[in-house]
Amino acid sequence: MIVGRARDLAEFAPDAFRAVTLLANEHLRVLLVALEPGQEIPLHAPDVELVVSVADGVGELLGGEQVHPLRAGDVAVVPAGETRGIRAQTARLVLVNTVTPPPNAADHGRVVAGAAWPQAQAAAADPAELIRAEHATLRTHLGHLQTLADAVESTDADELRERLSQIVRFLRDELLVHAAHEEETVYPAADGLLRALGGATATMTLEHELIAARVAELEQLAETSGYDARTRVALRRSLIALEAVLRGHFEKEERVYVPLLAHLAPAEAETLAAALSPSGHEGHEHEH
Repeated sequence: MIVGRARDLAEFAPDAFRAVTLLANEHLRVLLVALEPGQEIPLHAPDVELVVSVADGVGELLGGEQVHPLRAGDVAVVPAGETRGIRAQTARLVLVNTVTPPPNAADHGRVVAGAAWPQAQAAAADPAELIRAEHATLRTHLGHLQTLADAVESTDADELRERLSQIVRFLRDELLVHAAHEEETVYPAADGLLRALGGATATMTLEHELIAARVAELEQLAETSGYDARTRVALRRSLIALEAVLRGHFEKEERVYVPLLAHLAPAEAETLAAALSPSGHEGHEHEH
């Protein structure tokens, strides 16, 4: 009996992928395959059925003429005689490969003449840069929160109402729309990678809920009929708290989640970049 985490049982080698036999009999062979970034199982077309279960990491599978991204938790079945190959690009990859019937020397040598991985097309835009650029635009407004917080107790009531109206409009119509759009586009893309590489985006979604609650609180205070001393103190606290949580939220996204997007396959990066582009964002805003 063998019981353990695949990543702990796997054996990596610097020069080529390494396969450890977990089970072998006259019916099938089960292999634990480990690939370092840049390593691959060469393209070949053996007369055996292959079932691939991705235990850890990210990579790509070529089945026939189509390339499929692989993530921890994915499974794939390749029929006998079909060209197949697997590679790890930006991170380690651990697979459990079940082959039936057990391959022989001839199967391993069935390299398809002229077979090659399709040339990957680079994404037209980098989704990470698009996210950073949008955050940079939003950050220019955060200073207004701190500035108004410092002046809330001494500002004329009419002026305070106007400035609060502008800030609430930005928060409701731009910031919260941005948050909703991220949850539909960026987080699902990052979540698949986080499951493969470790982690989750649930905490970031929770922060979006907290930000929305803060915005609602500020909006309610801004609509108060009179700005007495107590209301002004509450406004100041609300502005400071909102500015702090937004800065922290942006920082976590850019330092923890955005770098993960470098592991996206080119086609995935292209889809995400399209959703993050100004035209994709405008479509989302129109829906709301």
